Amino acid sequence: MRRMVIETTRTTVRLAIAEGRGARVRIRAMPIGATGEASEALRELLRGLKPSAEQVVGVISREQVITRVVKFPAVEYGELTQMVELYAKGQLPYPREQLVMDFHLLSQQEGFSTVAIVACQRDTVERQLAILREGGVAAGLLTVSSWGVLGWYRRTLRPDASQEPCLVVNIDDTRTDLVLVSGGRILSSRSIGQGAQDWEAVTEVEELLAAEVERSRAAIRKEVAGAEVRSLLLTGVGPLAQWSASVAQRLGLPVRAVEAWDAFQGAMAPLAIPASPVVAGGLACSDLSAVLNLNPPELRMHIRHRQQVRELTTVCLLLIGVLALGVHLLSLRVSRERQLAARLTQAITRLEPQAEQVQHQARAVQVVSTVLGDRRRLAAHLAELFRSTPSTVLLEALTFERAKGQMTVRGSTVSTQSVLDYIQQLERINGIDRIDLRYTTQRSSPAGDRTDFELILTQRAS
Repeated sequence: MRRMVIETTRTTVRLAIAEGRGARVRIRAMPIGATGEASEALRELLRGLKPSAEQVVGVISREQVITRVVKFPAVEYGELTQMVELYAKGQLPYPREQLVMDFHLLSQQEGFSTVAIVACQRDTVERQLAILREGGVAAGLLTVSSWGVLGWYRRTLRPDASQEPCLVVNIDDTRTDLVLVSGGRILSSRSIGQGAQDWEAVTEVEELLAAEVERSRAAIRKEVAGAEVRSLLLTGVGPLAQWSASVAQRLGLPVRAVEAWDAFQGAMAPLAIPASPVVAGGLACSDLSAVLNLNPPELRMHIRHRQQVRELTTVCLLLIGVLALGVHLLSLRVSRERQLAARLTQAITRLEPQAEQVQHQARAVQVVSTVLGDRRRLAAHLAELFRSTPSTVLLEALTFERAKGQMTVRGSTVSTQSVLDYIQQLERINGIDRIDLRYTTQRSSPAGDRTDFELILTQRAS
């Protein structure tokens, strides 16, 4: 996504463009003509570019807003918003309808929140928005230059707890921003209408800079309890290294001079006059969700509505794409299933005669297996019968009736008791369910008396 930050000063219009998440920032600037038409310079900078409102960030100078640091007995955002609104109606020096405001959190402790309320006259905001509209763009967010200094500080330096709170002094061509930063947040800020050209025109510039720093320190002690400047950072334009040594001696603080352009490798500033890239470039690479917003409420609502419409349109398009993809995948699946069904039908048609033949053979095998099984059972029973027949028993006839599963055994033995003993022996044969004695008959013969008998052996059903 492309983000554009537009900053106007009394002498120049600056344009910072960040691609993606701000990994690379390009900065351009153009001096305002003798007629003072900032919108003409802006149109020239924006030639060939068509940004949407959500991609444009406008900047108001810190000296054009008022700030109040207030402590409220609340920690919830909704409650803080209501309390800030009540405070603005009764305590700010302008009627509420003539102000545009926002607030940011400084600290929260024991159920209390310390916030900085930033307000700007609506006429000032409308003039800044008019310059952007005449230049061909609309600002999705309008913020204060101090937040650009914070973004530059985050991008340039790794925070050092021992050096914070750090007072960042950004010297531009027509103004100087003094921003106290600690823990990635703004604790206090000031802006004065003197820039590099004004500082270089006086002889005691170091003494004047030190005096302005002292004024900031006094304001900080008054606004933020317990906050004290531990270090000073000079950036922007001008002989910073020369000034930093003298300012450090006067203040008794560690002072560093950092080249502003070092944070934006590859950025371009085609200017014949010096200009600081800190504010525009710092906002271009900042997280805008946490940046102060001084757009009028009706404009914020309009932008939010456009964002919701765009998000809804995106969701609808995604849903349509998903449905179209689902229909396509479903049609492919149905087509594949039809092809598979056709192949299965062909295979069944080809294998059906073979299946019927195999089924017929299986039935024949089953019949043969059943017959052979019956024969094996009968053979096993006969073998057990012969093994169980004692020598005193003479077998005379043996018949088998397959339909009933019965064997008829006729023979003779020495007595009726022998017949009963023989029956007990046969009952031990495995697979014989029942033994019935049909008759016994006594008869005499030259060899002696004999008892004829006939037994019915019933097989157990398999």
